[in-house]
Amino acid sequence: MLVDLDRLGGFFVLADPAGSDAVPWPELLREDRLAARLAQVRAALAGSTGQDPGDVDPKVAASALQVGLASRLLSVGLATAVLHGRVPDLLSGHLLGSPGHRGEVPLALAPDTPWTSVATLDEAADRLARTLVAGSLADLDAACARVGGVAPRVLLSNTTSSLVGAARVLAHARPGCGPAAWELARMLLSSPGLAPGGGTRLRSGLPDGVGGAMERPDEAFVRRGCCLFDRIPGHGLCPDCVRAPSHPHLVTPGH
Repeated sequence: MLVDLDRLGGFFVLADPAGSDAVPWPELLREDRLAARLAQVRAALAGSTGQDPGDVDPKVAASALQVGLASRLLSVGLATAVLHGRVPDLLSGHLLGSPGHRGEVPLALAPDTPWTSVATLDEAADRLARTLVAGSLADLDAACARVGGVAPRVLLSNTTSSLVGAARVLAHARPGCGPAAWELARMLLSSPGLAPGGGTRLRSGLPDGVGGAMERPDEAFVRRGCCLFDRIPGHGLCPDCVRAPSHPHLVTPGH
């Protein structure tokens, strides 16, 4: 199963933490460690945009940090459920990761992490809603709001956008499992923990270039918050941004 996740690449990988700098998830989210990581993200964003690190909005860095970690958690949750009918317990107490930005272990599981077989997508959605949405993702959002000063709505909408992105990538990589990936993503989007962060709309009611791609060409995903990335020089609004329907001229294609 872990080899299969490795083959998917990107945010789906679960690294081997043995002999690495990986620490337990609660320690990774500790205020001093998270503040140091945010400083590294600000420096990385500054390097890619030609800014001085002090000119990078710390809220943008916190939003970027949260998007990266949320995308990894959601990608792993979707892929294990859809491809293998089993999901790991993704509560914070079972997760590991490098404390620094772009560390050697982006995400890993503790050796004693239990796995649960899920016979249906309903079971998978229920399990992921309890351990992932209400567990490690909620802990991540609380830490980023506390240390990075980001509004909870921004973080929640980041998570919903990351979920849609994970389904999109998984469906492209494994077309035969695409319908199941999208169905599970829709179930989670409608769950109480994620529903306030974004949802689907008919594309016919949106301006051209607005709305995140979904399974069908006539539907689009729109967040209920902004990721704040438009504060980065050269970066406009994302197509799925809450502001995009009323400001389509500010959307940067491909973002």
